[in-house]
Amino acid sequence: EIASQKINCVLVDIDQEGLESVAAELTGENAVETRPVHVNLAKERFLDGLLPATKDLQIGLLVNNAGIGCGGAVASRDFDRMSQLVMLNCHAPVLLTRAMLPGMLTRQRGGIVFVSSLQAFISSPYEATYCASKAFNLHFGESLWGELRKKPVDCITVCPAGMKTNFFRADGHSQESCDRMWKFSSEPADIARMALQQLGKKPVVAPKVTLAVHFLSRLLPRKIITRGSEKLARKLVNYQRT
Repeated sequence: EIASQKINCVLVDIDQEGLESVAAELTGENAVETRPVHVNLAKERFLDGLLPATKDLQIGLLVNNAGIGCGGAVASRDFDRMSQLVMLNCHAPVLLTRAMLPGMLTRQRGGIVFVSSLQAFISSPYEATYCASKAFNLHFGESLWGELRKKPVDCITVCPAGMKTNFFRADGHSQESCDRMWKFSSEPADIARMALQQLGKKPVVAPKVTLAVHFLSRLLPRKIITRGSEKLARKLVNYQRT
């Protein structure tokens, strides 16, 4: 969506082959320049590899989109996976924002997009770490919007109910579970357009499903929302209690 507006793109990911493929696709379809940067954003010092690779560029739009899940009971989750989630979903957006924001303020223009989730608004058993990380994204993004409200840099946080990507499969879910969750998910292109169209207009934007859940979460006691979320999670994914 960004490339279609003739904006050159820096692509950052751990998958070098995938980076090269997407870079070639964007260049071929939109005649823009792309720069793939192979960096693991879940590492503590990832900026040591990223900043030298972009030091000659003026980054005008930062999209904090990278993230992973860690579904299942907390007591049985893998230590490394939980640590990677916190680093990637929370630590990376904070450092990327801190690194890119000063240049935007100096140039008097720019934008920052955070990708949160429906689960930022509710407590979700068996998705505790992910749920907390997306609440972090929501509050960090909305708070930053408040700081930048009277400045020439825009900020928005988008909260999809789910997206039809490889996210669920990468989290280890079966194809059957992925198919069930996709029924409640949005097309990535729709979420991307929503975020860019509302950038500079709203602090937070979300599809109708998220808005409905958020509305209910404000009306009902939190223990009811949490129990309902647990039942839904177990029905969709068949999470075990241990």
